[in-house]
Amino acid sequence: MKIILKKYAVVRKMLPKILGALLSLGALAALYFTLVLAQPQGGPAQSPEPQPLLSPSPAMAITSEGDLRELAQTFPAPVMSFMSGSGMQFVSGTSVDAAVGRSQGRVLTLTWQTPEGEPLSLRSIYPAEALELMGKGDYHFSAVAGPSLFGLSSVRMENRDTVRVHVQAAGRGLYVLTVPASLAGSLSDICRSVQLFSAE
Repeated sequence: MKIILKKYAVVRKMLPKILGALLSLGALAALYFTLVLAQPQGGPAQSPEPQPLLSPSPAMAITSEGDLRELAQTFPAPVMSFMSGSGMQFVSGTSVDAAVGRSQGRVLTLTWQTPEGEPLSLRSIYPAEALELMGKGDYHFSAVAGPSLFGLSSVRMENRDTVRVHVQAAGRGLYVLTVPASLAGSLSDICRSVQLFSAE
């Protein structure tokens, strides 16, 4: 019995040292794993190419869907618009230049409405990194994931009155769809009705 107690006492004395050694080994393994993951694979990481700068363009406004192609020609990337047959009614469109830091961006906004008369805003922004051109409005991130927007995962934000989803299409633009809060339940269907439209 005394021998067992002595062995137990020895094990008790050594246990903290063993646990300390195991924790140290675990910390070293975690550090090594982190450093390996942080190393760029296959050479240095490539930063995305900056999008070409814009030449200033006069503001333009339309009130007929027939003029949409002419408006889209002012935008240096595909424009977000509703597909034909979506049932949405065109109201107006604008294209304006805006300062983006020391550079110049462009915002093309199309206003549509549902058959019931509820307003829908489709905003195409260039360059794709110009998040500041999305506009204000006390938006907060939603607990609900954003639906797919022309095959890209969107970010969903909300305020008291509206729901907004946006996607950044690298090398193209930043696309923002805003709908009234009353249409939040139909947001996925609305997103399936939009497309990227090019005037070329």
